[in-house]
Amino acid sequence: MKPIGRFLILLPVILAVVSFVLSMLALFAGHKQGFMEDYAVVRLNTSMVGHNLLDKVSDNKGGDKSDKKGGLLGDIKGWLDDKKGDAKDKINDVTGKIADKLAKKIGVREWYSLHIMDSCEGYFAPNATALNAGLNITNCTSSSPAHRLNLTDILDKELKVGPAKLNLADINWPDSIQDALDVLNDALLGLFIMYTLGVGFSGLSALGGVASFLKPDARMLNLVNMSIAVLGFLCVLIGSIIVTVATNKGVSKVNDVGEKAGLSASRGEKFYILSWIATGFMGIVTLFWLARFFMARRQRGRLNEKVVG
Repeated sequence: MKPIGRFLILLPVILAVVSFVLSMLALFAGHKQGFMEDYAVVRLNTSMVGHNLLDKVSDNKGGDKSDKKGGLLGDIKGWLDDKKGDAKDKINDVTGKIADKLAKKIGVREWYSLHIMDSCEGYFAPNATALNAGLNITNCTSSSPAHRLNLTDILDKELKVGPAKLNLADINWPDSIQDALDVLNDALLGLFIMYTLGVGFSGLSALGGVASFLKPDARMLNLVNMSIAVLGFLCVLIGSIIVTVATNKGVSKVNDVGEKAGLSASRGEKFYILSWIATGFMGIVTLFWLARFFMARRQRGRLNEKVVG
């Protein structure tokens, strides 16, 4: 084999290694508090959960001191009254502060993120409506792939132990929200399986490429490398399709049923991009080994014709 052709084998090796690293990052994003939190698969915004309590504030004009919720409504009403003199152009900032105050008063976090292998939660910084708000992470919880985020159960516990001692009925939380979240939970199980396989096959593809570089005339390696590359590409491709289709469907469903309760969801764009880049690289690797396999077959066919001739 010519030296140029031999060193060309390093191209799919490099791309397979990059795909392996990207798939690993996607798989383990969020496995530790603060590690690639921006690469969540889906983020749930709960900063406005309980906003219906503000309606009760306006109805509670008399400022009933016997409020059963530990003076929560009266406390918030007093804070809102202090804001009556604020200029109208500051309304977004005021709304953000209301969301922050309300979330902390009722005892819930402002966001929850779903990663492939765990979930995290925390608060927005400086507040939920700030442009490009940061993420203050308070906790990350590992879970099995088949048993994922149960937001209804989490919020129910947080509300009960929070300062206001509320329950889900107080914030008009519909039961259908968890059904919508289960669409995302099922998608995450599929993602875990596909990315685990994708990581394995992309790693094997890189090793196979190194073997072909060391033994460029071993034709059987072309078939092996092509098979591994195809399997790796299919795994990350299916994973990327799941990210694209299932998360869009799940996010849309969560937003539809969660709007009245103050819950919204958004797809992790950075994770989405990471997934498709890994897919693209494995696609190039697959095309390389396919081309090399058929070129080797053609050359062998020509040699056989010469021998026969």
